[in-house]
Order: sequence, then structure tokens, then C-alpha cells
Amino acid sequence: MRGVRVEAARVLADVADEQISVDQRRAREKATSEYEESLRLDADWPTANVNLGNLRLRQGRPEEAIAAFERALALDPRFIGAYVNLADAYRQQGRDAEAEKLLRRGLTLLPRAPDLHHVLGLLLVRKGDKAAALKELGVAAKLAPDSARYSYVYAVGLHSADKRSEALSVLRAAEARHPYDLDILGTLVSLNREAGKPRDALPYAKKIAEVMPDDPGVQRLIAELEK
Repeated sequence: MRGVRVEAARVLADVADEQISVDQRRAREKATSEYEESLRLDADWPTANVNLGNLRLRQGRPEEAIAAFERALALDPRFIGAYVNLADAYRQQGRDAEAEKLLRRGLTLLPRAPDLHHVLGLLLVRKGDKAAALKELGVAAKLAPDSARYSYVYAVGLHSADKRSEALSVLRAAEARHPYDLDILGTLVSLNREAGKPRDALPYAKKIAEVMPDDPGVQRLIAELEK
């Protein structure tokens, strides 16, 4: 029961007070205190500090969150989750320069960490450095072929850089590993239609229909492609 209360407190941490009743607020405060106490007891573990940082972010306390993530890295400089969460906290604060420096520092220790390459790639997209971003996103997709998301994001980046054939190649390979990922299937449909190849798009649309058999929009899409 305590575990359920703690999880509820974590999930509801960013819900505004006016959206819940007085009794619910009191219950949340009690459960949050229990959660914070459990994290304090494990304060010498980097995971506990990352969890505390995520709680503080949801509570709208970014500086405390950043301090918690930094403690996690001090305890374990090779903890990938601490780099990722700290970089995201910096992003939310508009401190991308610090996030980039952090991620590059992490990659000197963990050059084959796909999560760090992916997050750095997204940061470089925001920075406007498309060539460097594509390189990082491509490395992430290569290092983590089991991540449908990384392949999808890399393909979208290639397409935005007018590299449609390369994007399609990445998506086809990803679809072979993740045959029912809706983002990948939807993008394969879109890119093939865009290229004037409805017949190539049709098999992917039919796979979407297997996942969403009752969606009228998918059925209309298949009908259009079959014409």
C-alpha cells in the first residue's frame, strides 16, 4: 500500500493544487514525504538522486533537480541516466550550451552510449547544426538498432535534410526489426506517397490497419492508395 501511495505521489507531483480536493492534496503531501524519505535513505545511490531530481522537476523546482542530478554524477560519472536527465533539465532552463558541454563530457567516458548520442543530436538540431546533428542521430540509431524511436528520429532528420532515399533505407531496415511501429509505418506511407509511389505505400498502410482495424481514417487511406 505504501508503494502505491508513493507511486501516486510521483505521478501527481505536477498536478496543480486547484485541480484536486483538499483531502487529495493532504494525501499527496503525505505520500510525497514518504517518497522523499525513501530517497534520502538511499542518497548514496545515484539512482535515488536521479529519481529525486525527476520529482523536483515535476514539482517545478529545477535548481534542486539539477543539484540532485549533479550529485548522481558525482557518485557515478558513468551513469548514463544522470547525463540524460541533467541535460534535459538544462534544456528546460534554456541552458543548451551547458547541456552540450555535459553530453560531450559524458561521451568521452562512454563513446558507445546511444542515449547520449541521441540526446546530443536533438540538441544540435535545436542549435541549427544539421550536419552534426545527423551524425549523432545516425550513431545512436546504429548503436541501438533495437530502438525504433532512434531509427525513426534519424530518418526524419535525413528527410528534413532532403535525403529521402537514405531516410527510406533507414525506415525499411527499422520496419524489418519493428514491423508494427506506427511512427515508422506512417512515415513510410508518407514518404512513398510523397515520391508518387502509392503501391509502395500500400503494404505499410495495411499493416497500420492491423494495429488500428477500427480507424476509419486508415481505411480511407488504404482506399486512396488502392486507386
